[in-house]
Amino acid sequence: MFLATCTYWLLFLILLFFSINSQAQDSAWFDVKPGSHYQTRFLLTNDIPSDQQSTLRELLQKHLSIHEAMQNPRMNESEWRRLVQKTPQEIADLLATEGYFKTKTTVYQPTTQLAEFHLTLPQQAKVNKVNVAITGEIQLAEHQGTLESAQKSWPLPINSTFTQQAWSSAKRELLSTLLRAEFPNAKITRSQALVNPQTQAVFIQLAVDSGPAVRFGQVRIHGLQHYKESMVRPLNTLKTGAPYRQADLLTLQNSFMSTGKFRSVDVTARTESLNADQTADVDVTVNELEQNTVRIGVGASTNTGARIVFNYTDRNLFNRGLLWDSSLRLEQRLQAATSNITFLTDEKGFRDSIQNSVIRTDLEGQTTTALQNGVRRYWGQPNIFEQYVGANLLYEFLTVDGEQSQFNKAATLAYGLNMRRLDHPLAPTKGWILNTQFQLAPLDKLSDGRFLQSQARLQAFYPLTQSTQWLGRIEVGTVTGARSVPATYLFRAGGDQSVRGYAFQSLGVKEADAIVGGRVLLTGSTEIVQWLTSSWGAAMFVDFGNAANSWKDYDPVLGYGLGARWRSPIGPVGVDIAHGQETGEYRLHFNLGVNF
Repeated sequence: MFLATCTYWLLFLILLFFSINSQAQDSAWFDVKPGSHYQTRFLLTNDIPSDQQSTLRELLQKHLSIHEAMQNPRMNESEWRRLVQKTPQEIADLLATEGYFKTKTTVYQPTTQLAEFHLTLPQQAKVNKVNVAITGEIQLAEHQGTLESAQKSWPLPINSTFTQQAWSSAKRELLSTLLRAEFPNAKITRSQALVNPQTQAVFIQLAVDSGPAVRFGQVRIHGLQHYKESMVRPLNTLKTGAPYRQADLLTLQNSFMSTGKFRSVDVTARTESLNADQTADVDVTVNELEQNTVRIGVGASTNTGARIVFNYTDRNLFNRGLLWDSSLRLEQRLQAATSNITFLTDEKGFRDSIQNSVIRTDLEGQTTTALQNGVRRYWGQPNIFEQYVGANLLYEFLTVDGEQSQFNKAATLAYGLNMRRLDHPLAPTKGWILNTQFQLAPLDKLSDGRFLQSQARLQAFYPLTQSTQWLGRIEVGTVTGARSVPATYLFRAGGDQSVRGYAFQSLGVKEADAIVGGRVLLTGSTEIVQWLTSSWGAAMFVDFGNAANSWKDYDPVLGYGLGARWRSPIGPVGVDIAHGQETGEYRLHFNLGVNF
């Protein structure tokens, strides 16, 4: 039943996708401007691919002067006739940018207020010959790899379709390959695309001067007011004498921004005024945030209900550059007081933190109050590849279905790994995120028993077309060892980032009238988003999963539904209506951002 339902929804999503695309492709070439007495119609006298029809139609609708003038209520017949006579040349110029040179346009006017333009298009231009010459220090043997990479990355090979956009993009990509490497002063010295209008063959000639190979010089920090430079100097990720890389400048900027102490960080390499040894000094200009801030926020979550949050932040605790972030969170089904002290990165690249929290939850007949004290050490690049180790002490008071409270304790050691490969940090369209965590309670004297909790979560993003995106997620967890494991380390499912269509953490092990955590977890999701505009889209999704005490008892449930998506300035926003197949209920879910 489970596989059959998944297959049904997958086929339904595929058919919807092709239906949307076929409707766009079959649209007639007809354009009427509302509120105007004048109309234009475009007809093709020869066949071209459907995707090209859509491209050319959009091009003509947006950029012809006659269409802009048609929206002016004061336009008269004299001006209309002038624009009609002018339009064939504009059509030829516009279609030339798409590789259709010498387009023939015949004008018909069945009525004085209707102009028909019959277009006869030649074959789309193809690249016939390519001559790309890259000179400069890149010719030296030590830069052979960069030279070969630039040559292989040329995106307009022989027999490829030639358009103005492709030509401009090809030049930009070739130059960017050098600029991102150790040649920030590379420039195009000759650029020419010769088109034979008789054969539609294009001869490309391009010359690029790489300039000198640049290395990093000294890093200078500007704008500090409350922090000594010795405190933030370990944030420098550049090594003097290392080859220049644009990506390394971004890593340096992220290193400063991730401290939570600066409103903005500007990193500039002086590549236009090199030192005598061909090094470029780097300026880091910071704009500090306020030393102390107090924030109060209200909101609501479909997981834990209405909330109010009080937050206090001290960015220079004890004048040692420590970041102290504390909060009090009051929600209908969750109350929490948290404190997190983060140390600045040290000379070896380690980032230490101290965490303390008291969290109370009341969900599905189980009430849990957990007091935790822990320390962690992070290293690596937070937005690419980051690891951590830590230790944590947990005291837990547990009440199930109103029975007498149970006291649990556990002292654990932790290791975690976070990896990201995304095309955008806030609103990714392509890439993946992997989070893994292992928590081990090794000593019986400090815990109620020895156990190991293992958990992994993988999210993927992939563009099926320019306006259609696929999202996938899978999460798995296990607990092995002692039978008396604190509820904090067991698993439950259901809710916004788990199985939609079910209440938050309502899926797990049935105990009397309550739902408690299980020792195994497996959830997943597949979703297709069709973007209707640049900011708004519609989604269809299928979620599955559950938690249980063993894989033998594991019985996944389904949730599926529809949703709306909005690309907001602070990240993606989603509103979903999901149907839980097991319960037969419909639930509303709200999501903000990507859950990392």
